[in-house]
Amino acid sequence: MKKFDRAFRSAATKLTNAAARTSQELADGSIPDEPSFTSALVTRFKDALDGYSSGGILWSAKILSSHGPNSEEKKFGADFLGVLDLNLPGYRIKKGFLAQAKRQEPGSKLTPQEWQRLYSQCESMLRFTPESFVFVYALNGVFMVPAISVIACSSSQPQDLHTLHPKTTGGFYKEHFQCFIGEKRIDSASPSILDNLAARFSMEISAKTKVETE
Repeated sequence: MKKFDRAFRSAATKLTNAAARTSQELADGSIPDEPSFTSALVTRFKDALDGYSSGGILWSAKILSSHGPNSEEKKFGADFLGVLDLNLPGYRIKKGFLAQAKRQEPGSKLTPQEWQRLYSQCESMLRFTPESFVFVYALNGVFMVPAISVIACSSSQPQDLHTLHPKTTGGFYKEHFQCFIGEKRIDSASPSILDNLAARFSMEISAKTKVETE
């Protein structure tokens, strides 16, 4: 609803500033790698929106485990899961997305190995939800690219993610608030939501196999 646009713009600006501060720490060398950046960014995002929770805008996240052959990241292809809970007058929804992080500066290309790994991670995320994104970490900010845009490219030709129509942090989250982005079935940042996504995927595969064999 347009009557909430002012609040949405304000919240999106807070997140833009949080992303900029995190990118500055990357430039300063105080953040050494992607996992550290993700942890710092998610924490800053939650802190930035803390003052909005009483007004009905609550954002939470779960960082997926990344160690071991059966880690959550390996299974789902994502570094974290983000969930938005809007509880506004006449406007109520919980919805979320999966996100994989990748460090890349504009004008550069990933190595073939990095690109293939990212491509596979995007394939994995999209098996569970179309609301899957790559959060591109750069010195000049954080940008969001749809995972499906990565899949649209050749799996053998590394691309500059900054050419795949990325959204700025503010632009992405404003659309998230306005309900252009997010899946309703991702309604919690708890570990159980990953179990639900996995179970749904298994059911869809079983149903497809049954149809094909009949």
